[in-house]
Amino acid sequence: MRQLFFLFSLLSFSVKAFALYNGNPSLPMMPEEGSFIPKEVWFGIKLGYEFDFVYDRKLHMQGHHLDHCKKHVRTFDSTGNFGTLTFNFNDRVEIFSMLGGMSFEISHTPLPKTKIAYRTPTHFTWGVGGRAILAYWGDLQLGVNAAYLQVSTPLSSLKVNDKSYPVRHAKLASAQWQIGIGTSYRWHWFIPYFGIDYSDVRTRIEDLDSIEFLIPDEHVTFKDSYPCGIYFGFGLSPYRVFNVNVEARFMNENAFSVSADFKF
Repeated sequence: MRQLFFLFSLLSFSVKAFALYNGNPSLPMMPEEGSFIPKEVWFGIKLGYEFDFVYDRKLHMQGHHLDHCKKHVRTFDSTGNFGTLTFNFNDRVEIFSMLGGMSFEISHTPLPKTKIAYRTPTHFTWGVGGRAILAYWGDLQLGVNAAYLQVSTPLSSLKVNDKSYPVRHAKLASAQWQIGIGTSYRWHWFIPYFGIDYSDVRTRIEDLDSIEFLIPDEHVTFKDSYPCGIYFGFGLSPYRVFNVNVEARFMNENAFSVSADFKF
């Protein structure tokens, strides 16, 4: 069993992935003790940092006016940096909030030999979520997670076949929610895990009046093509104060995440 989980953790670095960060199913127990609050207290607080890099998310254009367009999205990248605040209950359940910034790069070819590319600056983003350990058998644990993330940002660049067009009031609005279930195994400080998730992503770019000759409705909406994904990862957690977690996701997206927490 230990060798199998170790193999899964190594695979997390060699495969491509994409979706909201799931986290380790054992995170409500990582770490078990804080720096100030005694272990016997049922309530705990963690402050943390999360980095998330998504590349090649599987999306397509959505709308009734796209009969003669190629709907596949060529590029969908996002980079996020977040501060996290987590409230922990009995080392079994935790709820968290995220505040930080995200940037996006998107391109698609709605018509032959016509590539449209959008880019945004890093902009304020917020999210909420929760995790719970459903059951455990010795060092093997089963957990669930759910999260929601939302961002609205102006465009910094709009290009058609590498020719720049005015962005004016164009903006990108994106929202996604996700649920996942996974299993983890604790081997001293090393905690590998894997799981499956289901997500819903909707990204809309509005006020594209400068390229109205290509987008008559002056907006375009992207939706996920494959809602289900798989994730792998591992955590490093001494029994006190802090933990680090690394995750890769694939199938519905290609993504890589790193997080760290300090428990009070």
